[in-house]
Amino acid sequence: MKYLVRALLLCLLLLAGGRLHAETCTATASSVNFGNVSPIAGTAVAASGTVSITCTWSTVTLTPSVQVCLNVGATSPRLMSNGTNTLQYDLYQDAAHSLVWGSVYNGTTPIGVQLNKPATGTSATTTVSYYGLIAANQPTVPTVNNSSTVYSQGFGGNQTSLNYGFYVLIAPTCASLTTSNGTFPFTSSATVVNNCLISATNVAFGTAGVLRSSLAATGSISARCTNGDAFRIALNGGVSGNVAARTLQQQGGTGVVSYQLYTDSAHSIPWGDGTAGTSTVTGTGSGNAQAISVYGQVPAQATPAPGSYSDTITATIVF
Repeated sequence: MKYLVRALLLCLLLLAGGRLHAETCTATASSVNFGNVSPIAGTAVAASGTVSITCTWSTVTLTPSVQVCLNVGATSPRLMSNGTNTLQYDLYQDAAHSLVWGSVYNGTTPIGVQLNKPATGTSATTTVSYYGLIAANQPTVPTVNNSSTVYSQGFGGNQTSLNYGFYVLIAPTCASLTTSNGTFPFTSSATVVNNCLISATNVAFGTAGVLRSSLAATGSISARCTNGDAFRIALNGGVSGNVAARTLQQQGGTGVVSYQLYTDSAHSIPWGDGTAGTSTVTGTGSGNAQAISVYGQVPAQATPAPGSYSDTITATIVF
């Protein structure tokens, strides 16, 4: 009879242990992809991801609630990288990007979620969102090999930790749950693209009575291209449609004044579209605005009727 009682006690202990181990949680995270990002735009870029949490209880349990804590490591602000190049961003718990998603292991705040055992069944599932924001004003982040370039940061097993504690009435704090019960790896990524912004100032020759000698004037083109982005700037023929023989047209009249635009101050290299003996201007972006001078010259010629003369040139940047 003594041995039978001991055997029954052993069975009860084994059953109790089985029920204890049935209280578990798992988590799966989606990656966050910011899509195409143009650093020269100077604006912040937002994206979001989700984490799915499932907790399972034994059929009979004394702990019907659970505190789940999602810990993500890496120093804030975080960095996506491509080789030695980096892009600053961070991950947040809220859409307002005010609370950084952190980890109890480095003294910051993880995402905390509470679940309760359902009235029917033994499992409960919930999905929580997390939010990413690429910081604004990072104009010098480069592309590589003059191509769209993927930047990323991976959060593997050593960077994520699923901690949880089942309870009856009072939920444990995330700070007190320091034992990892699993991971939920994911990746943050963004594609930095080549882009250019262009603007120009006028080439103004001023006022002249007669055109017995040449007139010179200088304008400029501002090109702001992604760091590492090769670009080429062409100028069209204006009203004349001829890059080799541009003309200023009289406003409200029929008079014309011949002139030309050049890439150099010596007025030796006509700036056009690469045809009819003209050249284009090439360069490589730095992420910051680059000023490129446009040199204009009106050669000596027969003076047309008095009036205001102008031409409209379109600058096209190819990258």
